[in-house]
Amino acid sequence: MSERELAVVPRVSVLIRSYNRLEALCELLEIVLGQRHDSFEVVVVEQSTEHPPAASARLAELERDPRLTILRVPPLGGSKARNLGLTRVRGQIVVCVDDDDLPVGDDFLAAIERPFADPRCMGVTCRHVWNRDEISPVYRFYAWRRCMQFSPVLRVPYTYPRYDRPRRDADYVHGSGGAFRRTVFELCGGWDEDAPIEDETSLGIRMGRAFAERGEGEYLAFDPGAILRRRMDVPGGLDKRYMGSGRFYSRFMTFVHRILGRYHPLRVRALYPLYVLAGWRWTVAWIWADSQAHGSVPKKLLGTLGFTFALPWHAAKMLREPLGKLPGTGVAVRDKLLASPR
Repeated sequence: MSERELAVVPRVSVLIRSYNRLEALCELLEIVLGQRHDSFEVVVVEQSTEHPPAASARLAELERDPRLTILRVPPLGGSKARNLGLTRVRGQIVVCVDDDDLPVGDDFLAAIERPFADPRCMGVTCRHVWNRDEISPVYRFYAWRRCMQFSPVLRVPYTYPRYDRPRRDADYVHGSGGAFRRTVFELCGGWDEDAPIEDETSLGIRMGRAFAERGEGEYLAFDPGAILRRRMDVPGGLDKRYMGSGRFYSRFMTFVHRILGRYHPLRVRALYPLYVLAGWRWTVAWIWADSQAHGSVPKKLLGTLGFTFALPWHAAKMLREPLGKLPGTGVAVRDKLLASPR
């Protein structure tokens, strides 16, 4: 690619955060760089402390591609890494992909960019698939009402991204397989950096409030045209799938205190016992659906029973966590983007 071509600002920027998954990162980069798309760049925020020689050598080879920029930094955490990447991307559409996921097909970028042909579309979540592509009737029933929505009472995020029908009423955009107009970040900022999980929520809340205030009919969509394969068995990263149930519950309740407590403080105070029960439900669902530490049915049963008996202790411990303060750290990203040249 010539210097003249490099000087042209790409339409699409792929933003990847990576931590201690160099082999998986190389697999991802091979697929992304092989996309049939005429105008894109890739920015990787690489935070690894482990550097396997073979994977490091392969990454160095991939880095020769002028479309690829790798920012090597100490471990920052998920949200902070994404916010750093935002200051370096140039495209008008920013596509976020985590290092343990793989786009399906060489038309992924073209498919996820397609909904932005409507100028009112400000963000898109693609369809996720796991080991099996089919979804059950029960999943389909709940996804029809809950796909990428906040719950009506507690305002915790529902996901259901394996759904196969498009929607134009999403409340937020998924962190992996999610795409945004750059103007979203210039209007709303980035991700709050004090949430250990569900870091997409803070940006989703601010987007919804900003769109309502502007009154221009802007919306977020779920579009299954682009497909991302989630690899739940890839080790490394933040090891969210290998931690204990108590730690997972603590992370969920930290999210409740810091993020929901920041944007919905009265709701959290008034309904706090319901959030404790929601944390129990989320943890049990995680044990049965996502946890690799509870790999068999007996382990899932024991994990559920043990956590249920320990719930009062875990809940009492979380009472020491203060509610979030305004403004969140994600707001500061807006000023950095507006000040940075492109």
